[in-house]
Amino acid sequence: MANKPYWEAYEAAANELEALVTEQERIEGRILSLRKSMNALAQLISEHEGKKVDFDDYARARLREIVDTSITEDIKRIMTAADDAFTTSDVREELNKLGGSLAEQSNPLATINAVLNRLHEQGFVEETVKNGRKAWARKRKSQQSLRELRDKFKAARERLESQK
Repeated sequence: MANKPYWEAYEAAANELEALVTEQERIEGRILSLRKSMNALAQLISEHEGKKVDFDDYARARLREIVDTSITEDIKRIMTAADDAFTTSDVREELNKLGGSLAEQSNPLATINAVLNRLHEQGFVEETVKNGRKAWARKRKSQQSLRELRDKFKAARERLESQK
């Protein structure tokens, strides 16, 4: 079959893309861990140095130089790294660990809820229940569904090859 090299190249590219997306998720989780550590260290430095030195302002500015810290992006990152469902309060707690994201919000829980609802509409998270409360979990692609789709694709390709 003349198309075989193209099929093989396509499958190789799809497999590499899948591996890179998995690696990206791992890296995003590590970035969150480092941001939490930096925030905790900034608080310790400020407490140790006293009010003479407001290290928090420097730390927030430094962090903004390194990474996009919008509330929507932070919530997406939190949900990407989450193994469990999170309530709005859980998300707020995680945002507070990252530092700075909620400072300018007059009603942080409403803002978080609005972002999570938008992410739900976009298909990024799904609604669920955690301890009797509304919660959200990242919508993950089912590996079983992917395997079934690959099997159907392979069967269709084999049918096409056999017809020639």
